[in-house]
Amino acid sequence: MSTARKMIALTLGASLFSALFVLSYGYAIHSPRPHALRLAVAASPATTHAIRDDLDKALPGGFSVLEVATEAEARRDVLDTIALGALVVSPSGPAELITAGAGGMSAQQTVTTALTAVAKAEGRTVRSVDVAPLPVGDRAGQSSFVYEIGLLIPGVIGSVGFYLLGRRARLWVRVAAATGYAVFSSTLGVLVLDLGLGALTGSPWTLIATGSLVAAAIVLTVATLHALLGLPGTAVAGGGLLVVGNAVNGSTVPIPMLPGGYREIAPWLPNAAAVRAFRDDVYFHGHGMAQPLLALALWAGVALVIIAAVDVVHARQRRAALVDHARIHATPLLTHLRSRRRLATADVT
Repeated sequence: MSTARKMIALTLGASLFSALFVLSYGYAIHSPRPHALRLAVAASPATTHAIRDDLDKALPGGFSVLEVATEAEARRDVLDTIALGALVVSPSGPAELITAGAGGMSAQQTVTTALTAVAKAEGRTVRSVDVAPLPVGDRAGQSSFVYEIGLLIPGVIGSVGFYLLGRRARLWVRVAAATGYAVFSSTLGVLVLDLGLGALTGSPWTLIATGSLVAAAIVLTVATLHALLGLPGTAVAGGGLLVVGNAVNGSTVPIPMLPGGYREIAPWLPNAAAVRAFRDDVYFHGHGMAQPLLALALWAGVALVIIAAVDVVHARQRRAALVDHARIHATPLLTHLRSRRRLATADVT
């Protein structure tokens, strides 16, 4: 292919990637609305029923009401991330609106608007209580996103370097480099955000461990795609982790307010799992970390299983001594399989 044609192909490819990027982010955030967003309500049965009806009339399917018995239970549900907000309606006096600013400003605003409206419909004034406010060092509540993106983009770029430098060696060389990146990048990120800026504070060791798992999930996923597809695997990784994953990470638009499709897959992508795990660790005492940690472990674990399988294929080819070992390691698995299929077809004919 001539240089001119390569430049045209690159221009068109980059433009298409840009359009996909805009489409993905635009679809995710252009019109957020609640979808079964969980709210706890502590009130009499009649009042709870009226609140549920008011919410359904205002936005059908937008909210899911959890009935609780006491104010303490409502607060606990918000702090345990079971509910994104709560309303406590006592027999007299103002209703208490309970939110958690650390759960995200857009979520807090949505909950406040909805519950204030239904409280006023019941003839009650509202007293707001933020049970998990954002600290001075993280006023915008975006430090968890900053930590995640700081692991993601350098991780994808670094993975390309690991591939180019180590493609002629065994895959475990790249796994070792990925492990080193995971530990060092997460540690330095916590030092910057905790000691340096005072943004994510209170549990540095847990943040380092969680960040290491996040970085490992990202870099091992890219390494797996490189082992299967070669350098073009970077485009697949970029499409999945940057174009889709970061659009639905929950930092700008809460996951219950994402559109269909994105709302279902977001919790199981490493981006959203990372943001939620960091927030839960720092602000919610780790109550909601089980699911995001499981998602991250699955990404890292499946990547390691595939890498091990590819290494077994390489080992068999090394024993056959058909070509030099460096060439075996440098050839993507799908290219190996296509070559084997062509040889089998030639033998038959």
